[in-house]
Amino acid sequence: MFSGERNEDGLQTRIHRLILLVTTKHRSILLACLAFLALSSLWVLLALHFSQTGWDFTQFYIAAHLPVSSLYSRAASVDFGERVLGPIGIHYYPPYVRPAVFALALKPLALFSYWGAYWLWAAVGLAAYLATLLILFHWLALPANLLPAFAIFFPALFGIITGQDANGYLLVLSGALLLIVNGKQFTAGCLLALCAYKFNLLLFIPLVLLAKARWKTLFTFTIATSLAAILSAILVSPSKYLALLRSISQETIGFIPGGIRGIAIRTGHEGWYYPLALVGAVACIYLIWKLPLVEAFCIAVTGALLLAYHVTWYDCALLVLPICVAWRHAGTRTRAALLALLLVPFAWILGREVFQVVAEIFILLRFAALASRRSLRDDQGHLEAC
Repeated sequence: MFSGERNEDGLQTRIHRLILLVTTKHRSILLACLAFLALSSLWVLLALHFSQTGWDFTQFYIAAHLPVSSLYSRAASVDFGERVLGPIGIHYYPPYVRPAVFALALKPLALFSYWGAYWLWAAVGLAAYLATLLILFHWLALPANLLPAFAIFFPALFGIITGQDANGYLLVLSGALLLIVNGKQFTAGCLLALCAYKFNLLLFIPLVLLAKARWKTLFTFTIATSLAAILSAILVSPSKYLALLRSISQETIGFIPGGIRGIAIRTGHEGWYYPLALVGAVACIYLIWKLPLVEAFCIAVTGALLLAYHVTWYDCALLVLPICVAWRHAGTRTRAALLALLLVPFAWILGREVFQVVAEIFILLRFAALASRRSLRDDQGHLEAC
């Protein structure tokens, strides 16, 4: 009897110690998550009172209801919008500009009312964003007290308010990188193929796989992406899709792309985009060749945001990945600058394309400095060996 009581007391003591150990280990990240969610609630309050909440979400909601064959029909989109969304006060119907096969994944949205679908979409976007951060923080061993700063990051959080999808894309892209690092190349290639949903942001990723000899990932990505392109062409004529892409600026309100093309348009010198993009692409390719896999991947992401012909401010949510990677190598001044990118939402609003480009160039220069130091160490090692 007493032996049983002692065993029970011992078990309770061990459980208590285990709980205490786990609580101590994860208390900081739990508090950081709570702080992140508390700050994120400020964006929810903004969404509840902002007149343009869900501004871009209509494209996904309409795509969920239209037959795939009518996906790129402006007349069909407007007709559905005026019949279903107009009576509830929504009068802006941006075009759906993704490949047709990916619209099939949107069909469940048709089961909900517009606002029910929007809030579900926003919740998934926020969950994807937090999940990405927790994955990156664990992988890169970043300090937990940095996590709440990402709850202020304008492109990621305001993108949710407008109804965009960049945070889900960020999760898939970051997951693909981790799979590549862990040697799971086949699965990584499949995830990267999902990122062809916004193929303009994958500009340099195949070059990373080529430069770092990730042949299985490159092969799987190529096959899966080609299959998605073929299925999209079967579902809707490619000519209709290309015609839509050419008409984006006419069918969207106040659209000006981000990156250096946006600045070139703002300044009235759009022709400058092409030589600047060429020079920038050469620099990015050099850094991709020079840097290790993870850093080269960050160059690919940042370079696409800077140089792509069509890129938007909310796509800059992807900068979360290079910011997290850059943080672990950075000194005090660089970390202060990275914090500023996270904590100054008004700079993203007022600075528009200029601030986006400044942020992207800063990140690229940070990785260029790493490449320079790496090259210097290699040269010193070679001289010592001689």
